[in-house]
Amino acid sequence: MAEKQPEKKSYKVIKKRCRIVIDVPIRITEITPESVASSFTPDESDDDLSWEWAERQSRLLQKLLNNKEALDEYLRGVAADDLGLLLENDSIRALAQDGAEQLFQQLYSGMESADARFFEEAKKDGVLFDNARLVDEAFVTDWKGAELAALIVLE
Repeated sequence: MAEKQPEKKSYKVIKKRCRIVIDVPIRITEITPESVASSFTPDESDDDLSWEWAERQSRLLQKLLNNKEALDEYLRGVAADDLGLLLENDSIRALAQDGAEQLFQQLYSGMESADARFFEEAKKDGVLFDNARLVDEAFVTDWKGAELAALIVLE
């Protein structure tokens, strides 16, 4: 004989939403032999890359830092990507990655022709982000230094 299942009780779930505004510092380190030594050593990497490869990225970073609109957009992407990692939320991370290639293209298209050609070839070969890795690593989000700016109940 089958045992009688206990009666399931229903309960009400109330859903509320809060908006959290966080001020988070992001440090940007210039690309120098000393600053990238832990992640890149010319000609000793697996890809046999030269210091010229890093210098191109240094010039791209300088171009980014000198363009307030592009820098603001990139910083929003860095913060969103890092927040998505912290929260294990791929939809936040995907938001951050939208437009990054276009942003880099806008920047490198205004660079010296040799640099512009290098980055355009990397884009065509599907390795643009591999060739802007040091730019990405130059941005570090300091979550320990974050401060709660506002906490608002929406509904």
